[in-house]
Order: sequence, then structure tokens, then C-alpha cells
Amino acid sequence: MLADVRKLTGKILPLATLFQAPTIATLAELLRNEGWSPSWSSLVPIKLQGANTPIFLVHGAEGNVLLYRQLSQYLDGDHPIYGLQSSGLDGKGTLDRTIEQMASRYVKEITALYPQGPYIVGGYCMGGTVALEMAQQLTAMGQRVSLVI
Repeated sequence: MLADVRKLTGKILPLATLFQAPTIATLAELLRNEGWSPSWSSLVPIKLQGANTPIFLVHGAEGNVLLYRQLSQYLDGDHPIYGLQSSGLDGKGTLDRTIEQMASRYVKEITALYPQGPYIVGGYCMGGTVALEMAQQLTAMGQRVSLVI
């Protein structure tokens, strides 16, 4: 579908756009909005509602966070949920070469959004290793990590 959108509009959209516009109607509305441009940030809001500690979920080896859409429906409803997608998915950004670099990039993004912990981090596949490194970096910064998933 996103390949067809690219052919018709010339816009390259990240898969994470589907969190923002999960239906054809909402996607069409976004594309018609002259001021809208897709975000290629690593931080992808999946569910913004919730008053408890946000959950940050790192992508697997494929780099995108769409797999967390269904999972988010089963997690405690009072936690905001964010995905962390790989940089470079747009074909323009730079790719991190190590787990430590990836974790450092993601730690900067989540602490810019939530400067104080506690933090809940998790990941699938390779993302679990990145999440563990993020927890270690956050702890070294004096931040509290309440859970690594």
C-alpha cells in the first residue's frame, strides 16, 4: 500500500505512519494536508493515553515497530506506549553500527521526551539486547529503570 502511495503522490512514508493514520480515510486526510510531512524520528507514539510510567519498545532486527500495534492492545491501558524504530528507514538517515550507538540514540530521544524516570524499556529479538543496553546507560546516568522487558 505504501508503495502505491509513493507512486501516486511521490511521498515516501514510514510504516509508523500507520499508527498515526490506521485507516485509508485517515491516511488520505493526512496526505491531503499541505502542511503535513512524515516523521522519521526513531520515537513513534503508539498509544499516548495513560498516567503511569511510559513503556518504550525497541524494534526487532527488521527495524520497524508495527509489530507492537497488536501487543499494545494487551498491555496495561494506563501506560503510554512508544516504539523506537531504526534510523535510516527512510534511506537517508545514518545507520547505527553498534548496539551501544543505537541505545545511546534512543536514550537521548526518550529522555528528551521524559527527562525523569522511572523508565520501562523492552524489545523484541535484537531489540531486547538494545533495551538492556538502554537500561544500563540510563542507570549510569543516575536514572531509575523499573522494568526491562
